[in-house]
Amino acid sequence: MKLLKKLRQEKPAPSSHLLLNNYPTNSRFAEAYRTLRTNILFSFMEKKFRSLLITSAGQAEGKTNAVANLAYTTAQAGRSVLMIDADLRKPTLTKLISSQESPGLTGLLSNLFGTDIGSGSLERFGISDLLRLLSLQKKTGLLRLSDGKEKVELFFFQGEPADLNWLTRPEKKKLAALLINNGTLAEEHVTSAIARQKDTGQKLGSILINMGLLQEADLKGPLSIHMMEGLRVALQMNKGEFYFKELPESDFDRSSFDPVDFHRLYKQPVDFHRLYKQMVLGKEELPYLQEEINSAILKTGEPNLFLLPSGNLPPNPSELLGSKRMSFLLSNLKKRFDVLIIDSAPILPASDALVLAPEADGVLLMVKAGLINRQMVKKAVEQLRVAQANLLGVALNHVDIKREGYYKYYHKYYSQYYGEGA
Repeated sequence: MKLLKKLRQEKPAPSSHLLLNNYPTNSRFAEAYRTLRTNILFSFMEKKFRSLLITSAGQAEGKTNAVANLAYTTAQAGRSVLMIDADLRKPTLTKLISSQESPGLTGLLSNLFGTDIGSGSLERFGISDLLRLLSLQKKTGLLRLSDGKEKVELFFFQGEPADLNWLTRPEKKKLAALLINNGTLAEEHVTSAIARQKDTGQKLGSILINMGLLQEADLKGPLSIHMMEGLRVALQMNKGEFYFKELPESDFDRSSFDPVDFHRLYKQPVDFHRLYKQMVLGKEELPYLQEEINSAILKTGEPNLFLLPSGNLPPNPSELLGSKRMSFLLSNLKKRFDVLIIDSAPILPASDALVLAPEADGVLLMVKAGLINRQMVKKAVEQLRVAQANLLGVALNHVDIKREGYYKYYHKYYSQYYGEGA
Protein backbone atom coordinates (compact mmCIF):
# COMPACT_ATOMS: atom_id res chain seq x y z
CA MET A 1 0.00 0.00 0.00
CA LYS A 2 1.12 3.52 -0.72
CA LEU A 3 0.75 4.53 2.91
CA LEU A 4 3.07 1.88 4.22
CA LYS A 5 5.94 3.26 2.17
CA LYS A 6 5.52 6.67 3.75
CA LEU A 7 5.41 5.60 7.39
CA ARG A 8 8.11 6.74 9.77
CA GLN A 9 11.33 4.84 9.06
CA GLU A 10 12.35 3.68 12.51
CA LYS A 11 14.41 0.79 13.75
CA PRO A 12 12.10 -2.09 14.58
CA ALA A 13 11.24 -2.23 18.26
CA PRO A 14 12.30 -5.21 20.32
CA SER A 15 9.67 -7.90 20.80
CA SER A 16 7.18 -7.18 23.54
CA HIS A 17 5.68 -9.59 26.03
CA LEU A 18 2.29 -8.54 24.63
CA LEU A 19 2.86 -10.25 21.29
CA LEU A 20 2.56 -13.89 20.37
CA ASN A 21 6.01 -13.91 18.78
CA ASN A 22 7.33 -15.18 22.11
CA TYR A 23 5.17 -18.30 21.86
CA PRO A 24 5.49 -21.35 19.58
CA THR A 25 3.10 -21.19 16.64
CA ASN A 26 1.64 -24.54 17.67
CA SER A 27 0.99 -23.50 21.28
CA ARG A 28 -2.52 -23.53 22.67
CA PHE A 29 -2.21 -19.83 23.43
CA ALA A 30 -1.43 -18.98 19.80
CA GLU A 31 -4.15 -21.30 18.53
CA ALA A 32 -6.69 -19.62 20.79
CA TYR A 33 -6.08 -16.29 19.07
CA ARG A 34 -6.19 -17.81 15.62
CA THR A 35 -9.55 -19.33 16.55
CA LEU A 36 -10.74 -15.97 17.86
CA ARG A 37 -9.67 -14.31 14.61
CA THR A 38 -11.58 -16.90 12.58
CA ASN A 39 -14.71 -16.54 14.71
CA ILE A 40 -14.66 -12.76 14.29
CA LEU A 41 -14.38 -13.10 10.51
CA PHE A 42 -17.30 -15.55 10.53
CA SER A 43 -19.32 -13.04 12.56
CA PHE A 44 -19.18 -10.59 9.67
CA MET A 45 -19.91 -13.18 7.00
CA GLU A 46 -20.50 -11.23 3.77
CA LYS A 47 -20.00 -7.82 5.37
CA LYS A 48 -16.63 -6.12 5.09
CA PHE A 49 -14.61 -6.29 8.33
CA ARG A 50 -12.47 -3.15 8.63
CA SER A 51 -12.48 -2.12 12.30
CA LEU A 52 -12.84 -3.80 15.68
CA LEU A 53 -13.09 -2.21 19.12
CA ILE A 54 -11.93 -4.33 22.05
CA THR A 55 -12.96 -3.33 25.55
CA SER A 56 -13.91 -4.86 28.89
CA ALA A 57 -16.35 -4.31 31.72
CA GLY A 58 -13.67 -3.54 34.31
CA GLN A 59 -9.93 -3.19 34.60
CA ALA A 60 -7.25 -5.89 34.30
CA GLU A 61 -9.34 -8.23 32.15
CA GLY A 62 -6.75 -8.68 29.41
CA LYS A 63 -8.20 -6.45 26.68
CA THR A 64 -4.84 -4.96 25.69
CA ASN A 65 -3.26 -8.39 25.32
CA ALA A 66 -6.23 -9.36 23.17
CA VAL A 67 -5.74 -6.30 20.95
CA ALA A 68 -2.03 -6.96 20.46
CA ASN A 69 -2.32 -10.69 19.81
CA LEU A 70 -5.42 -10.52 17.63
CA ALA A 71 -3.70 -7.80 15.59
CA TYR A 72 -0.52 -9.89 15.38
CA THR A 73 -2.47 -12.95 14.24
CA THR A 74 -4.40 -10.97 11.66
CA ALA A 75 -1.19 -9.40 10.32
CA GLN A 76 0.34 -12.87 9.99
CA ALA A 77 -2.54 -13.74 7.69
CA GLY A 78 -1.26 -11.10 5.26
CA ARG A 79 -3.46 -8.12 6.14
CA SER A 80 -2.10 -4.71 7.01
CA VAL A 81 -3.23 -4.02 10.58
CA LEU A 82 -3.16 -0.81 12.61
CA MET A 83 -3.49 -1.01 16.37
CA ILE A 84 -4.91 2.17 17.90
CA ASP A 85 -4.33 2.86 21.58
CA ALA A 86 -7.54 4.72 22.41
CA ASP A 87 -7.37 3.88 26.11
CA LEU A 88 -6.74 7.45 27.14
CA ARG A 89 -7.06 6.62 30.85
CA LYS A 90 -4.33 4.00 31.30
CA PRO A 91 -2.70 3.33 27.91
CA THR A 92 -0.72 0.09 27.79
CA LEU A 93 -0.59 -0.72 24.09
CA THR A 94 1.61 2.35 23.56
CA LYS A 95 4.38 0.60 25.53
CA LEU A 96 4.91 -1.79 22.61
CA ILE A 97 7.24 0.84 21.15
CA SER A 98 9.40 3.02 23.35
CA SER A 99 9.61 5.88 20.83
CA GLN A 100 8.09 9.13 22.04
CA GLU A 101 8.40 10.92 18.72
CA SER A 102 4.84 10.27 17.56
CA PRO A 103 2.22 12.85 18.56
CA GLY A 104 -0.10 9.91 18.99
CA LEU A 105 -3.87 9.80 18.78
CA THR A 106 -4.44 12.82 21.00
CA GLY A 107 -1.83 14.84 19.12
CA LEU A 108 -3.67 14.23 15.85
CA LEU A 109 -7.09 15.02 17.29
CA SER A 110 -6.11 18.11 19.26
CA ASN A 111 -3.14 19.63 17.48
CA LEU A 112 -3.22 18.48 13.85
CA PHE A 113 -6.96 18.86 13.35
CA GLY A 114 -6.79 22.16 15.22
CA THR A 115 -4.09 23.57 12.92
CA ASP A 116 -4.34 27.34 12.48
CA ILE A 117 -4.99 28.10 8.82
CA GLY A 118 -5.07 31.89 8.92
CA SER A 119 -2.92 32.09 5.80
CA GLY A 120 -0.43 30.05 3.85
CA SER A 121 0.61 28.37 0.64
CA LEU A 122 -1.63 26.16 -1.48
CA GLU A 123 1.43 24.04 -2.23
CA ARG A 124 1.55 23.00 1.43
CA PHE A 125 -2.17 22.85 2.11
CA GLY A 126 -4.42 21.34 -0.54
CA ILE A 127 -7.88 22.82 -1.01
CA SER A 128 -9.31 19.64 0.47
CA ASP A 129 -7.07 20.09 3.54
CA LEU A 130 -8.54 23.55 4.07
CA LEU A 131 -12.14 22.42 3.57
CA ARG A 132 -11.65 19.54 5.98
CA LEU A 133 -9.90 21.59 8.67
CA LEU A 134 -12.54 24.32 8.56
CA SER A 135 -15.22 21.66 8.87
CA LEU A 136 -13.53 19.92 11.81
CA GLN A 137 -12.95 23.24 13.57
CA LYS A 138 -16.51 24.43 12.83
CA LYS A 139 -15.21 27.80 11.67
CA THR A 140 -17.36 30.71 10.50
CA GLY A 141 -15.71 33.10 8.11
CA LEU A 142 -14.30 33.82 4.66
CA LEU A 143 -11.68 31.75 2.82
CA ARG A 144 -9.93 33.59 -0.04
CA LEU A 145 -8.04 31.55 -2.64
CA SER A 146 -5.74 32.94 -5.31
CA ASP A 147 -3.34 31.28 -7.76
CA GLY A 148 -2.25 34.46 -9.54
CA LYS A 149 -4.86 34.03 -12.25
CA GLU A 150 -8.08 33.09 -10.50
CA LYS A 151 -9.59 34.34 -7.25
CA VAL A 152 -12.37 32.59 -5.36
CA GLU A 153 -14.05 33.34 -2.04
CA LEU A 154 -15.73 30.63 0.03
CA PHE A 155 -17.97 31.56 2.95
CA PHE A 156 -18.28 29.11 5.85
CA PHE A 157 -20.89 28.94 8.57
CA GLN A 158 -20.00 26.68 11.53
CA GLY A 159 -17.62 24.71 9.34
CA GLU A 160 -19.98 24.18 6.42
CA PRO A 161 -19.57 26.02 3.10
CA ALA A 162 -22.47 28.45 2.80
CA ASP A 163 -21.70 30.57 -0.24
CA LEU A 164 -19.18 31.04 -3.04
CA ASN A 165 -17.98 34.00 -5.06
CA TRP A 166 -15.77 33.49 -8.13
CA LEU A 167 -14.21 36.95 -8.24
CA THR A 168 -12.51 36.50 -11.62
CA ARG A 169 -15.52 34.92 -13.29
CA PRO A 170 -15.63 35.87 -17.01
CA GLU A 171 -18.53 38.12 -18.03
CA LYS A 172 -20.07 35.43 -20.21
CA LYS A 173 -20.22 33.06 -17.24
CA LYS A 174 -21.84 35.48 -14.82
CA LEU A 175 -25.39 34.83 -13.67
CA ALA A 176 -26.78 37.84 -15.53
CA ALA A 177 -25.34 36.68 -18.87
CA LEU A 178 -26.54 33.13 -18.24
CA LEU A 179 -30.12 34.26 -17.58
CA ILE A 180 -30.16 36.40 -20.72
CA ASN A 181 -28.57 33.78 -22.97
CA ASN A 182 -30.97 31.02 -21.97
CA GLY A 183 -33.95 33.32 -22.48
CA THR A 184 -35.02 33.39 -18.84
CA LEU A 185 -34.93 37.20 -18.64
CA ALA A 186 -34.85 40.16 -20.98
CA GLU A 187 -31.65 42.20 -21.01
CA GLU A 188 -33.39 45.36 -19.75
CA HIS A 189 -34.73 43.51 -16.69
CA VAL A 190 -31.30 42.19 -15.82
CA THR A 191 -29.78 45.67 -16.29
CA SER A 192 -32.33 47.11 -13.88
CA ALA A 193 -31.63 44.40 -11.31
CA ILE A 194 -27.85 44.94 -11.54
CA ALA A 195 -28.32 48.66 -10.93
CA ARG A 196 -30.31 47.89 -7.79
CA GLN A 197 -27.63 45.42 -6.72
CA LYS A 198 -24.99 48.15 -6.85
CA ASP A 199 -27.14 50.35 -4.61
CA THR A 200 -28.13 47.71 -2.03
CA GLY A 201 -25.28 45.20 -2.06
CA GLN A 202 -27.78 42.35 -2.14
CA LYS A 203 -27.26 39.18 -4.13
CA LEU A 204 -28.59 39.32 -7.67
CA GLY A 205 -30.79 36.27 -7.13
CA SER A 206 -32.54 37.91 -4.16
CA ILE A 207 -33.16 41.09 -6.13
CA LEU A 208 -34.65 39.24 -9.12
CA ILE A 209 -37.04 37.39 -6.83
CA ASN A 210 -37.98 40.53 -4.85
CA MET A 211 -38.66 42.40 -8.10
CA GLY A 212 -41.05 39.64 -9.12
CA LEU A 213 -39.05 38.85 -12.25
CA LEU A 214 -38.35 35.24 -11.25
CA GLN A 215 -39.53 32.55 -8.90
CA GLU A 216 -37.10 30.63 -6.71
CA ALA A 217 -37.59 27.52 -8.86
CA ASP A 218 -36.49 29.48 -11.94
CA LEU A 219 -33.08 30.09 -10.38
CA LYS A 220 -32.37 26.56 -9.26
CA GLY A 221 -30.73 25.37 -12.49
CA PRO A 222 -28.74 28.53 -13.34
CA LEU A 223 -27.50 28.93 -9.78
CA SER A 224 -26.42 25.30 -9.62
CA ILE A 225 -24.30 25.80 -12.74
CA HIS A 226 -23.05 29.11 -11.37
CA MET A 227 -21.93 27.57 -8.09
CA MET A 228 -20.43 24.41 -9.61
CA GLU A 229 -18.27 26.38 -12.02
CA GLY A 230 -16.83 28.46 -9.18
CA LEU A 231 -16.27 25.40 -7.02
CA ARG A 232 -14.50 23.61 -9.85
CA VAL A 233 -12.11 26.55 -10.27
CA ALA A 234 -11.35 26.52 -6.53
CA LEU A 235 -10.72 22.77 -6.39
CA GLN A 236 -8.32 22.92 -9.32
CA MET A 237 -5.98 25.35 -7.55
CA ASN A 238 -2.76 23.59 -6.57
CA LYS A 239 -0.52 26.61 -6.12
CA GLY A 240 -0.90 30.15 -4.89
CA GLU A 241 -2.01 31.53 -1.54
CA PHE A 242 -4.96 31.32 0.82
CA TYR A 243 -6.25 33.56 3.58
CA PHE A 244 -8.97 32.84 6.12
CA LYS A 245 -10.74 35.53 8.09
CA GLU A 246 -13.08 34.61 10.91
CA LEU A 247 -16.41 36.42 10.88
CA PRO A 248 -19.11 36.71 13.54
CA GLU A 249 -22.10 34.46 12.88
CA SER A 250 -24.34 37.52 12.96
CA ASP A 251 -22.76 38.64 9.66
CA PHE A 252 -24.60 35.83 7.93
CA ASP A 253 -27.90 37.41 8.84
CA ARG A 254 -27.23 40.33 6.51
CA SER A 255 -28.72 40.14 3.04
CA SER A 256 -25.31 40.42 1.42
CA PHE A 257 -24.32 37.14 3.01
CA ASP A 258 -27.72 35.46 2.83
CA PRO A 259 -27.12 32.37 0.67
CA VAL A 260 -30.52 32.51 -1.03
CA ASP A 261 -29.23 30.42 -3.91
CA PHE A 262 -28.28 27.59 -1.54
CA HIS A 263 -30.43 27.63 1.56
CA ARG A 264 -33.66 29.03 0.20
CA LEU A 265 -33.69 27.13 -3.07
CA TYR A 266 -32.62 23.78 -1.72
CA LYS A 267 -34.23 24.25 1.72
CA GLN A 268 -31.00 23.02 3.31
CA PRO A 269 -27.27 23.85 3.07
CA VAL A 270 -25.62 22.50 -0.06
CA ASP A 271 -23.37 19.55 0.73
CA PHE A 272 -20.09 20.83 -0.73
CA HIS A 273 -18.29 17.66 0.28
CA ARG A 274 -20.75 15.59 -1.78
CA LEU A 275 -20.30 17.87 -4.77
CA TYR A 276 -16.55 17.81 -4.25
CA LYS A 277 -16.44 14.01 -4.27
CA GLN A 278 -18.56 13.89 -7.41
CA MET A 279 -16.21 16.26 -9.19
CA VAL A 280 -13.03 14.35 -8.31
CA LEU A 281 -14.46 10.85 -8.76
CA GLY A 282 -14.88 10.18 -5.06
CA LYS A 283 -11.26 10.79 -4.15
CA GLU A 284 -10.16 13.31 -1.55
CA GLU A 285 -6.54 14.45 -1.70
CA LEU A 286 -5.24 15.62 1.69
CA PRO A 287 -1.52 16.31 1.14
CA TYR A 288 -0.93 18.11 4.44
CA LEU A 289 -3.20 16.07 6.71
CA GLN A 290 -2.17 12.73 5.23
CA GLU A 291 1.54 13.40 5.67
CA GLU A 292 1.00 14.33 9.32
CA ILE A 293 -1.22 11.31 9.99
CA ASN A 294 1.34 9.01 8.38
CA SER A 295 4.14 10.42 10.52
CA ALA A 296 2.24 9.54 13.71
CA ILE A 297 2.01 5.83 12.79
CA LEU A 298 4.84 3.63 14.05
CA LYS A 299 6.26 0.31 12.87
CA THR A 300 6.21 -2.52 15.39
CA GLY A 301 8.97 -4.58 13.84
CA GLU A 302 6.44 -7.25 12.83
CA PRO A 303 5.38 -7.55 9.15
CA ASN A 304 2.11 -5.75 8.33
CA LEU A 305 1.64 -4.60 11.93
CA PHE A 306 1.59 -0.90 12.89
CA LEU A 307 0.70 1.19 15.93
CA LEU A 308 -0.90 4.56 16.57
CA PRO A 309 0.04 5.29 20.21
CA SER A 310 -2.18 7.20 22.61
CA GLY A 311 -0.22 10.43 22.85
CA ASN A 312 -0.48 12.75 25.85
CA LEU A 313 -3.44 11.97 28.09
CA PRO A 314 -6.19 14.62 27.80
CA PRO A 315 -8.49 15.88 30.59
CA ASN A 316 -11.57 15.03 28.50
CA PRO A 317 -11.07 11.60 26.82
CA SER A 318 -14.76 10.89 26.12
CA GLU A 319 -15.33 14.26 24.47
CA LEU A 320 -12.26 13.81 22.28
CA LEU A 321 -13.07 10.24 21.26
CA GLY A 322 -16.70 11.06 20.50
CA SER A 323 -15.83 14.05 18.33
CA LYS A 324 -16.22 14.60 14.61
CA ARG A 325 -12.43 14.66 14.46
CA MET A 326 -12.17 11.09 15.71
CA SER A 327 -14.83 9.94 13.27
CA PHE A 328 -12.93 11.50 10.38
CA LEU A 329 -9.59 10.00 11.51
CA LEU A 330 -11.05 6.49 11.69
CA SER A 331 -12.66 6.79 8.26
CA ASN A 332 -9.34 8.00 6.86
CA LEU A 333 -7.37 5.14 8.41
CA LYS A 334 -9.89 2.54 7.21
CA LYS A 335 -9.06 3.52 3.66
CA ARG A 336 -5.37 2.92 4.19
CA PHE A 337 -5.22 -0.20 6.33
CA ASP A 338 -7.01 -3.50 5.87
CA VAL A 339 -7.99 -3.71 9.53
CA LEU A 340 -8.08 -1.33 12.52
CA ILE A 341 -8.06 -2.88 16.01
CA ILE A 342 -8.80 -0.36 18.74
CA ASP A 343 -8.02 -0.63 22.44
CA SER A 344 -10.40 1.36 24.62
CA ALA A 345 -10.88 2.03 28.32
CA PRO A 346 -13.15 -0.32 30.32
CA ILE A 347 -16.87 0.43 30.06
CA LEU A 348 -17.97 0.62 33.69
CA PRO A 349 -15.44 3.20 34.93
CA ALA A 350 -15.75 5.46 31.84
CA SER A 351 -17.91 6.12 28.77
CA ASP A 352 -15.02 6.22 26.28
CA ALA A 353 -15.76 2.83 24.71
CA LEU A 354 -19.45 3.66 24.40
CA VAL A 355 -18.84 6.78 22.29
CA LEU A 356 -16.33 4.90 20.13
CA ALA A 357 -18.39 1.75 19.65
CA PRO A 358 -20.72 3.08 16.90
CA GLU A 359 -17.66 4.01 14.81
CA ALA A 360 -16.36 0.42 14.75
CA ASP A 361 -17.66 -2.39 12.57
CA GLY A 362 -17.76 -4.64 15.60
CA VAL A 363 -17.09 -4.72 19.36
CA LEU A 364 -15.53 -7.54 21.38
CA LEU A 365 -15.98 -7.58 25.16
CA MET A 366 -13.19 -9.25 27.14
CA VAL A 367 -14.04 -10.88 30.47
CA LYS A 368 -11.44 -12.37 32.81
CA ALA A 369 -12.67 -15.58 34.37
CA GLY A 370 -13.43 -15.19 38.07
CA LEU A 371 -12.60 -11.46 38.21
CA ILE A 372 -15.97 -9.75 37.86
CA ASN A 373 -19.51 -10.92 38.63
CA ARG A 374 -22.11 -11.65 35.98
CA GLN A 375 -24.30 -8.67 36.85
CA MET A 376 -21.47 -6.27 36.06
CA VAL A 377 -20.82 -8.02 32.76
CA LYS A 378 -24.53 -7.87 31.92
CA LYS A 379 -24.52 -4.16 32.73
CA ALA A 380 -21.60 -3.59 30.34
CA VAL A 381 -23.41 -5.54 27.59
CA GLU A 382 -26.59 -3.51 28.13
CA GLN A 383 -24.66 -0.25 27.87
CA LEU A 384 -23.10 -1.36 24.59
CA ARG A 385 -26.52 -2.20 23.19
CA VAL A 386 -27.89 1.18 24.25
CA ALA A 387 -24.93 2.74 22.41
CA GLN A 388 -26.04 0.80 19.29
CA ALA A 389 -22.77 -1.08 19.14
CA ASN A 390 -22.41 -4.15 16.97
CA LEU A 391 -21.47 -6.49 19.82
CA LEU A 392 -19.90 -9.56 18.25
CA GLY A 393 -19.66 -11.43 21.53
CA VAL A 394 -17.86 -11.91 24.81
CA ALA A 395 -14.45 -13.58 25.02
CA LEU A 396 -13.67 -15.36 28.28
CA ASN A 397 -10.06 -14.78 29.22
CA HIS A 398 -7.65 -16.53 31.65
CA VAL A 399 -9.73 -19.70 31.78
CA ASP A 400 -8.08 -22.50 33.77
CA ILE A 401 -8.25 -25.28 31.18
CA LYS A 402 -6.79 -27.76 33.66
CA ARG A 403 -9.89 -27.68 35.80
CA GLU A 404 -11.75 -31.00 36.04
CA GLY A 405 -13.98 -31.56 33.04
CA TYR A 406 -12.72 -28.80 30.79
CA TYR A 407 -9.17 -30.10 30.69
CA LYS A 408 -10.29 -33.63 29.82
CA TYR A 409 -12.39 -32.29 26.93
CA TYR A 410 -9.61 -30.07 25.64
CA HIS A 411 -6.95 -32.75 25.98
CA LYS A 412 -9.02 -35.42 24.25
CA TYR A 413 -9.80 -33.39 21.14
CA TYR A 414 -6.64 -31.36 20.72
CA SER A 415 -3.73 -33.40 22.01
CA GLN A 416 -3.63 -35.29 18.72
CA TYR A 417 -2.68 -32.02 16.99
CA TYR A 418 -0.32 -30.60 19.62
CA GLY A 419 2.28 -32.48 21.61
CA GLU A 420 1.94 -33.02 25.33
CA GLY A 421 4.53 -30.35 26.01
CA ALA A 422 2.98 -27.75 23.70
